[in-house]
Amino acid sequence: MPTYELTCRVCGHRFDLFLMRLLRNEDLVCPECGSTEIDRGVGGGVLGSGTRSTLGGASVGGCGTGRFA
Repeated sequence: MPTYELTCRVCGHRFDLFLMRLLRNEDLVCPECGSTEIDRGVGGGVLGSGTRSTLGGASVGGCGTGRFA
């Protein structure tokens, strides 16, 4: 079951959604202020415009060297 970690861009409230389906646009509403300006992530944190990742390597968001000891 996906856990979505969401953060409101307006008030900064962080909240989690546990859904038995994919996240839909109508789910993206802040429970504190009602804003629909939501940053979303899955499991490990919020993915924003400054996040970079490499598929197939060990580096996600600049962490790690991509090599195994």
